[in-house]
Amino acid sequence: GVSLPVLTLPGIAGIVLTVGMAVDANVLIFERIREEMRLGKRFGAALSAGYDKAFSTIFDSNLTTLLTAVILFWQGSGPVKGFAITLSAGIIASMYTAVVVTRMVFEALEKRNLLHNLKMTQWVKETKINFMGKRYVAAAFSIALLVVSAFVGVKRGTENFGVDFTGGQQLSLEFAQKADVDALRAALPRGAGIQYQRSGVGEEQSEVLVLKVANPDEGAQAQQTLAGQFADNGFKLVQEDTVGPQVGKELQRSGLIALGLSLVGMIIYITIRFEFSFAIGAVVGLLHNVLITLGVFCLFGRQLTVTSIAALLTVLGYSVNDTIVVFDRIRETRKLRGGRLDAAVVNESINSTLSRT
Repeated sequence: GVSLPVLTLPGIAGIVLTVGMAVDANVLIFERIREEMRLGKRFGAALSAGYDKAFSTIFDSNLTTLLTAVILFWQGSGPVKGFAITLSAGIIASMYTAVVVTRMVFEALEKRNLLHNLKMTQWVKETKINFMGKRYVAAAFSIALLVVSAFVGVKRGTENFGVDFTGGQQLSLEFAQKADVDALRAALPRGAGIQYQRSGVGEEQSEVLVLKVANPDEGAQAQQTLAGQFADNGFKLVQEDTVGPQVGKELQRSGLIALGLSLVGMIIYITIRFEFSFAIGAVVGLLHNVLITLGVFCLFGRQLTVTSIAALLTVLGYSVNDTIVVFDRIRETRKLRGGRLDAAVVNESINSTLSRT
């Protein structure tokens, strides 16, 4: 048979990121319409100008994320591929609806005199925060956090990785009654993978609890716990398998290659659309965000699993998106300020995109 992509947790993470980016594209458009109305334009003109001005931002941020997704699909393995598929499909669909469909609806309403204004609450009022003045403090804080988390990460060694990466034992258990996943997680060994799964086809479908543990000792302990604490649920073992660190080796290798190529792709695209210094800034910012997230994750003593990889990929997606939105405003402010690029231009751009961020 043909193997079709299955909707996994990373795939769902891709959908979540898509929803976020779809909302974001509309927020960008509304922010622009509000700015145009503040300049005293009539509603119809503000509507058109808002869409036209937001277009380059939406185009650049979505295309950079799409480029990353395509490279992740091309080079990534299983879970990373699932994330890339849902993200790519979602970006294309949401970009079309944000830029074309909503505009058609608004303009049709406006032409029929059904829409005269857009009332918008502004959570973040006009700000004048000196972000660039605080850059050394922020850099020192980030470096300290990275050093501490790297130290903790190295000290914990393989403890940073869950069964998906290190391999272990997989137990499939049938049950009379489903138990709450949080209750199971609290009772079973730390780092155990817990999932309810459907198996079989058509009439012969059944549901099982799949447990992944590091070794047979933990497996035996888990079964005792289930028999004792969850006696009412009637768990009984139907299958026992050894899990090789299949995800681990493959995911580490393909994941790092995919990330590396994504960064190269971003450098090329941002250099073409902006300039080289912007591209380096974006890549450093992206690596910073992913490493800080990983670092805090390690500091809290959590273990990396396929699910946490999905979360990291989502952070990566939002990171790219937000960086490009700010860059786009810097490019625009720079033109208005006679081509100069200094701390004042950057501060003005960050402050004007702050309510959207």
